[in-house]
This record gives sequence, C-alpha cells and structure tokens, in this order.
Amino acid sequence: MVTEGHQASSLMSHCFYVSSPLIAEGLALREAMFYCIAKGLRAVKCESDSLQLIRALNEETPISEIYGIIADILNLVVAFDYVSFVWIPRSENKAADALAKQALSNASFVASSMNPRV
Repeated sequence: MVTEGHQASSLMSHCFYVSSPLIAEGLALREAMFYCIAKGLRAVKCESDSLQLIRALNEETPISEIYGIIADILNLVVAFDYVSFVWIPRSENKAADALAKQALSNASFVASSMNPRV
C-alpha cells in the first residue's frame, strides 16, 4: 500500500511459489519502491511489520533467504532523495495485512482454477 498525503493506493500482484512470508514482504516492498519511482516520488518512508526485513535493510545485514531482494531494494534507494525503513506493529498495519491476505486468497483461487484436479 502506498500513501501519498491522504490518498492510499492499494497494489496487489500474484507471485506463485513464494516460500515464506519474509520473501513475500520483501517482494512487496521492492514492488512498492518501483511504483514510487515510476510515480516520480523523491522521498519515501517504508513501513513494515516484518522486523527481520527492516533490520536487514537498516543494518545491511545479509539474510540468505532474501539476500537478492535486499540487494535490489538497497540498489533502488539511490533513486530517491530520502528513504527510511521503519518497523511498525502489525496492529498498525491492518490495511496492508488485509491486502496481503486478499492476494493469498486470490492466488489460491487462480491456482485451483488452473489445475482443476486440486
């Protein structure tokens, strides 16, 4: 979810075979950054309820599971004048959490319709 002033844009994409919530969160953040670059935004505050992801970005500590995703995100930082990565509690991230659950639900529907034997 990208918020500009008082306007929020909900972004959703399907990515099959994602093996963990950490990978999904990293991919979502990377896509949000691409979206912000395309919109011409110069300053972004990235919030996530994934403490592991935020720590990996702020401390630039490698996590083998998401090493490439972290590298991509950190490379995108140069496109902005200001970027911050902030952890927020899940209770303050309800809209994004609901969007993620909807994406999972939609992905399950698409996957089952592609393979009618499931």
